Amino acid sequence: MSGKPRRLALLVAYRGDAFHGFQRQAGSFTVQEALEAAWSSVTGEAAVMHGSGRTDAGVHAWGQVVHFSTWSALPPERVREALNAYLCEQVVVRAAAEVEADFHARASAIAKHYIYRIAVSPTRPVLANGLAHWQRTPLDLDAMREAAGLLRGRHDFRAFAAAGRPLRDATRTLTDLRIMVTRGGFLVHARGNGFLYRMVRNLAGTLIEVGRGRRAPQWAAAVLESRDRRRAGATAPPEGLLMWRVHYRRDPFAALPRQAARPYPEARPAPRDSHAGLASRP
Repeated sequence: MSGKPRRLALLVAYRGDAFHGFQRQAGSFTVQEALEAAWSSVTGEAAVMHGSGRTDAGVHAWGQVVHFSTWSALPPERVREALNAYLCEQVVVRAAAEVEADFHARASAIAKHYIYRIAVSPTRPVLANGLAHWQRTPLDLDAMREAAGLLRGRHDFRAFAAAGRPLRDATRTLTDLRIMVTRGGFLVHARGNGFLYRMVRNLAGTLIEVGRGRRAPQWAAAVLESRDRRRAGATAPPEGLLMWRVHYRRDPFAALPRQAARPYPEARPAPRDSHAGLASRP
């Protein structure tokens, strides 16, 4: 066969509780395996699907980006339809696009945006089951926002990396870390040029400690400065984490129409006279 294969990019959403993470693992059902099996059913090719990030078991995605090479001539819109016909209901290809031969879902990324969802309610949030971390008591939004402000910027985030993993370079730029009020709780938005393993969940766990009133906001800065994982908050559970968007210098999906459907309600500023999910500060 002459010529070179095409390279395609996929925009993928999935429920993380249905998979043992993104990356293929022996004896476990993963998102990568599901995509590769679906493509094999469509074309007979044994393509390798490369993801922009290796989400853990239980972690969800709305904007996971995947690339692969193929000899198939199917146009991108047919690629999406064909894959979705063979995928299980917990994963969907939102879009497909042809990209340059040197595009790489992970290596070409310049920034990533994650959301951590916290449901605040005295009773179990059944409609958000598996999609949010449940807090039974109100959280101090002002304190959490103050702590988040101390963590933004370029720092050594070793204190927020997974414990027990050797790191040569833990310096990352956290361009945005903010907490937005939404129906029934909060969304913690984290955007940066890269994230250490479990960094977002560890940041969320630390902000929750502050929100509970167990620690002052300035404690977050002290943890950051210590570079000691043992001093930070507990790792927040995986079900609250969502890979929201991956940014590229040339977005493969920039020409696509804006998607109307969103997995979570729109975040909005906190009403001054509302105390739902908020704790008043002295």
